[in-house]
Amino acid sequence: MENQVRPRLLAHARNLLPQAVSAVLTIALLVPGARAQTLTPPNPPAQTDGSYEARKQQAIALYRQNRMTEAMPLLEKLHDEKPTDAAVLGLLSFTVLANSATFSDSEMRKKERARARKLAVEAQAAGDNSNLTKAVLDIPEDGSEIVFSDRAAVQSAMDEGEAAFAKGNFDAAVAAYSRALALDPKQYHAALFLGDVYFKRGDHEQSMHWFARAIEIDPNQETAYRYWGDDLVAQGRWDDARDKFIDAIVAEPYRRSSWVGLSQWAPKQKLTLAFPQINPKGKIEDKGEKHTNITIDPSMLNENAKKDGTNAWFIYTLARATWHGEKFQNEFPQEKAYRHTLREEVDGLQAVVRQVKEGLAKKEIKQLDPGLAALVKLANEGLLESYVLISRPDEGIGKDYPAYRDAHRDKLHQYIAVWGIHPQP
Repeated sequence: MENQVRPRLLAHARNLLPQAVSAVLTIALLVPGARAQTLTPPNPPAQTDGSYEARKQQAIALYRQNRMTEAMPLLEKLHDEKPTDAAVLGLLSFTVLANSATFSDSEMRKKERARARKLAVEAQAAGDNSNLTKAVLDIPEDGSEIVFSDRAAVQSAMDEGEAAFAKGNFDAAVAAYSRALALDPKQYHAALFLGDVYFKRGDHEQSMHWFARAIEIDPNQETAYRYWGDDLVAQGRWDDARDKFIDAIVAEPYRRSSWVGLSQWAPKQKLTLAFPQINPKGKIEDKGEKHTNITIDPSMLNENAKKDGTNAWFIYTLARATWHGEKFQNEFPQEKAYRHTLREEVDGLQAVVRQVKEGLAKKEIKQLDPGLAALVKLANEGLLESYVLISRPDEGIGKDYPAYRDAHRDKLHQYIAVWGIHPQP
């Protein structure tokens, strides 16, 4: 269900550094938003003693300053010397990708993007499983790119902005992105990238202004929320940053990149991300042609199942079975074929909750199963739909997400904030 990472946006990627780089970077680089304080130091990298490690640190320093075109040749030489250095491979793949934006010829950009992906494959083989490398791997193998606009003038301005950004020429990037936004006030990425430029300059007021503008243009893309969270972290506003990182997930929960901000925020606050483990017993499968397979877990029928309430899972299977026929057709007349829906799943879970509550009222349940206890609490808080959509989605259920998100962003945010974030063990 995860959507493809937008390959052209990687020039503005955040907090996706290869893990191996942490040995030579300060730990602050691994904190969302911390790069705002290190990207544009007043002095150029110091001269090195010529050793491999010293030159590696020099290349990383250039990378941190967004001087990709200068970092790339150094990384290429390092790669020639040690072809299996995972940290060098990961950074080289990214700098090649960023540098591809400086080419005016589309075929040359495509060729360089394909080379960047090939280097990312090598980085992964060498042991780099960072989010950055995974994102570069999402580029089509042939280096194809996604355009920002079908209007030539807007696309040209965006390309000009990307080229300037990759060279670290922030004034030119601002001018180009501003021109694109003037031509098309609904150009999400122009507003987003303006915010990113100001973020890298440390101008928090302007960066947040433009991230808010991007969200106003399209509240259902995750990137502006996540970038805004980075900026708030750079200001030390950790609680506000958490809310923006959660908003990013709410916008697009099935994208890997949506979770990067919160997953990196949590350990810095001595917190961890974990969601309820509720495992229904039994199984129901739609085989087509009005043929449904129901599998009953024998453990639901033994004596202990009544004592801990797990016998209630029997009703879950039966409740869902009713959807594999006329009920689905009646509820979703516009759909030609059956699919597992949010309403079906919640219907089954609510049936379980009702039976558990009845068992508790009759004192038949002596020690309620922890998973069922969590399910009952979720139901009492009105969060069953959020639980299903965030923690138990499949391809069918995922199709119901946009409509629910548009009506209940607050519930989705509440579920992630309350049920997904915990103190570290």
